[in-house]
Amino acid sequence: MIAYIKLFIYSCIFCITLGFFLIGVGALFIFLTKGYLFFPINHVERIFMFGCIAGSAITLVTIVFNLIDKFNARKKPPSDPE
Repeated sequence: MIAYIKLFIYSCIFCITLGFFLIGVGALFIFLTKGYLFFPINHVERIFMFGCIAGSAITLVTIVFNLIDKFNARKKPPSDPE
């Protein structure tokens, strides 16, 4: 259970960091083409919200796939190596 909590925290941090990076690249592009920095505060709020939603989705998918693997491992008997 601790591993899933760590995965949730790491995936949220990764998604938030990736969001800031992508918005920063967009702001840099606007700065280079138009000459002013465009980075509104509502984008920061959106990055945190979407980062947490994406981190939750990543964790949920990982848990579901691990449960499916455990169920299939119990269901199938080992094959004969011959």
